[in-house]
Amino acid sequence: MKNDNDDFHKEISFLKSEINRSLKKILVKSEPKYLYDPIKYSINNSGKRLRPILVFLSGKLFNANVSDLMKAAVAVELLHIFTLIHDDIMDDDDIRHGKPSLHKKWDISTAILSGDAIFTLAQLAINSLDKNTYSRLNEISLSVCEGQALDKEFENDTSISMDKYLDMIAKKTGSLLGLCSELGAIVSEQEIDIRTTLYSFGVNLGLAFQIQDDYLEIFGEPELMGKSLGSDIHSGKQTAMTILARNMNEKEWIRLNSKKTDLQGYKNFFLENRIDHEIKKLVEYYINKTSKSIEFVKSSENNFLDDFSNYILNRRY
Repeated sequence: MKNDNDDFHKEISFLKSEINRSLKKILVKSEPKYLYDPIKYSINNSGKRLRPILVFLSGKLFNANVSDLMKAAVAVELLHIFTLIHDDIMDDDDIRHGKPSLHKKWDISTAILSGDAIFTLAQLAINSLDKNTYSRLNEISLSVCEGQALDKEFENDTSISMDKYLDMIAKKTGSLLGLCSELGAIVSEQEIDIRTTLYSFGVNLGLAFQIQDDYLEIFGEPELMGKSLGSDIHSGKQTAMTILARNMNEKEWIRLNSKKTDLQGYKNFFLENRIDHEIKKLVEYYINKTSKSIEFVKSSENNFLDDFSNYILNRRY
């Protein structure tokens, strides 16, 4: 008898392989090399492909057209890559997926141009689909930009509350995952209430994902994360970890930040104040919300969305 978990992981592996194949197919040009070499570098610097996989898992609920799903999946992955390139420039991050970030391997001008071209490729990928798909991609692109703007505004601002932080990551991270889960319903021409429900699923998944990312940025393994740890704290970013730390033991947190504290010092503080436990509870809260939002498809034999949520919950990078 098959193990459901085995079925899920086989599905994920298969979809990732197909998505990677489709991404390579869009790279039909190679000149000018100034543009296309860094584009190929970014696209081939393979991440987890979680977002396009989610497009497929959502679409399978409604037996959506596979070719249309692939166009939508490629578009959201390209949009995601575009945001990472610009994020790395704005945050001056050296490493992405264990390799030099684009602006470090080349330069800032090259990275900006390549990112812009990748965003254009995302638009072209869905050019033949329904106008609702095109509109939603652009609406969410703006939402992601708004979230990034808030993220930058919040740096070194110790007045930022958890509610404000959650609003910010709902835009920056949640909205794109919301789009991914909604696209399966859009492509298969589902009613607006189903689209809205799946969008909500993705947003809550995005909240869980980002809060988990905040945790892994401290307690993850550098080799798996593909980057150095602790950079968010040292750059003054507001994260779920830092906001909880400030709320639970403000005096000690201020003292800790007033001196040159290394990563282990921060780890000790988080463990002593049980902030790691609070973070895990917060992640589980949003994972549970995702599960409740898709009860209407729980009986579907094609439903891998709960498995996908748990995959996010238990990830190590």
